[in-house]
Amino acid sequence: MGCGLNAGRYMAKINLENHVMNEYDYKEDASKYDEEVNNYDSYSHDVLFGMGFEFVKEEEKLLDIGIGTGLSSIKFAKIGLKVYGLDISEDMLNACRIKSFTEELKLYNILEDKIPYESNSFDHVISCGVLHFIGELSSLFSEIKRVIKKEGIFGFTISPQETGKEISQEMTSWGVPIYKHSPNYIRRLLDINGMRLLKEQRLLLKGADKVHYEILFSVMIAKYK
Repeated sequence: MGCGLNAGRYMAKINLENHVMNEYDYKEDASKYDEEVNNYDSYSHDVLFGMGFEFVKEEEKLLDIGIGTGLSSIKFAKIGLKVYGLDISEDMLNACRIKSFTEELKLYNILEDKIPYESNSFDHVISCGVLHFIGELSSLFSEIKRVIKKEGIFGFTISPQETGKEISQEMTSWGVPIYKHSPNYIRRLLDINGMRLLKEQRLLLKGADKVHYEILFSVMIAKYK
């Protein structure tokens, strides 16, 4: 999918009543996505890499769920990790494929499909700029537990919810709705799936006008115990 907050503008429209995520203007924008991330000064992918760097080693296998054009995982590939990527858009996968840093790329619908790999296939998993397009995360976290090896890290981003609700919905200035998740909800899912939160860093990102900082993100690093 991608890793900038403006990903919603390029990658998804959400039916909030049915919790269905559909492709949104992928074909037109996949080739311009990296440029637009820079235009929005969106660096959550850099932060995720910096927070996770100390826990990874050369030759380990990393799965990027919602890889988009590869902005997050290409940094891990440059230090010697073997990267595998999943995304709902063939156009995004093609844009990623051109960069020639992945071992394998597969089409994947995060709401409908199981992760298309055997259990214990990966040393680490990341998902940057994806989870705010999904309401209930329990099935996905369970799948991540299945494919990640013991002592592996799960690095991801959310839009944190601070009103007391576990999950809420909010319209963005792009006209694309997102889901917000409470930190307690995320910690509970991590605990249920044998993971422990190691780090969290909050970021304030720009809205549609590329000027005003208006939406809060959290970058989280958890470890599978």
